[in-house]
Amino acid sequence: MAKSVNEELEPPPLRNIRSLTGLRFLMSLTVFVSHVAVMMPVPHVNDVLGLAGSGGTFFLVLSGFALTWSFRGNDTWGWFMGRRMARIWPTLVIAVALPLGFALAAPGTDVGHMTGAALASLFFVQAWIPGVVLETTNPVTWMLSCVVFFYAVFLWAGRFALRRSPRQLAWIAVAVLAYGWALRIVLWIAYPPSEPLSLDDASGLTFGIYSPPGRVHEFLVGVLMAAAMRRGLRFRFSVGQVTAVIAVALGLMWLLAGSSVRSEVPHDPLDLVMAPLYACLLAAYTQREIDGRSSLWARPALVSLGRISMGVYLFHFTVIFTVAAMVYPDKEMVDFFLDPVTPVGAHWLWAGVSLAVSLLVGWLVHRFYEDPVERRIRGFLDARSGRRRPAARRPSETGRDELVGSPGAAGPQ
Repeated sequence: MAKSVNEELEPPPLRNIRSLTGLRFLMSLTVFVSHVAVMMPVPHVNDVLGLAGSGGTFFLVLSGFALTWSFRGNDTWGWFMGRRMARIWPTLVIAVALPLGFALAAPGTDVGHMTGAALASLFFVQAWIPGVVLETTNPVTWMLSCVVFFYAVFLWAGRFALRRSPRQLAWIAVAVLAYGWALRIVLWIAYPPSEPLSLDDASGLTFGIYSPPGRVHEFLVGVLMAAAMRRGLRFRFSVGQVTAVIAVALGLMWLLAGSSVRSEVPHDPLDLVMAPLYACLLAAYTQREIDGRSSLWARPALVSLGRISMGVYLFHFTVIFTVAAMVYPDKEMVDFFLDPVTPVGAHWLWAGVSLAVSLLVGWLVHRFYEDPVERRIRGFLDARSGRRRPAARRPSETGRDELVGSPGAAGPQ
């Protein structure tokens, strides 16, 4: 009789990788910075701030890595998805409803479109609809639409990866990354970067970039790296070495900031360049903690910030746009992208205000809503399934897996 994945594999050498929880805060911060660079650009360094747009790639790689690291072979699909939804959906409801209320109260709003887009976000289908993927009151929710699809196929992908050797996983990773580049090249041919991007073109192009098929390679790179480490790979590059390579890569992307290929966000190859490097960074931090050494991102303050990162991520765009609209009352959301404002030094102040409010909102939501509701739903699911989680550990000890769940001490949370 064939052995199950759970029987074949030893548990991870260290289940709770605290650095991964702290790095979730870095991810949410980079996405915040990238949106500040669009709506409140600052002089001289805005091209550098724009590099933070790869934070979305960081999140998707981290999602795949964390889920695979804490994977248990006996998880059922319903139990696994139920716990994922307990983490995501309650907070998503508020993050979609709040800006929708603002939009419906504004004159000239297309009520039908905005309401339909909000419902698509709530049911995680917006990333499958070209005209809706980004055209909603909270555009950042497209990523959860992708992630939920990745969750839906994860049990199959995780079991497949964890049955492969590190050498096989390396070749699969090459194929996965080649797929990502091939897809982008096809889009470059269909929508040449050297030509102005019209709204009609943007619909098809953004679907190709922000849909699950357009981002699955990033998630899978994280899955494959974590699987390789669980199958015996010892990552031999240090955090410092990987960070140096990342700095060089970002520097090269910055030098290309004026080129046509980086002129529009959907054309930008930044995510393709950074995906394997972020997977290596996660592996380096994981190996560091396996070897008994801590890191900056494992410090309690940053781990605590990592735990509120989902709220920060889901609400930061609404906060930034609200502040930007107060500064530029004549602009609608799309205007900040199609007709950028002039970079001015005062935007640093407004960016600081936006960050402070985003962190406060993220903490309030996590402390008084997200965490209590999640605990109740997951407790109900565990009771219905007959499973019991270890009661002795506090959330600060177990962490959560990635932005919407973390490598906890006893498997996927």
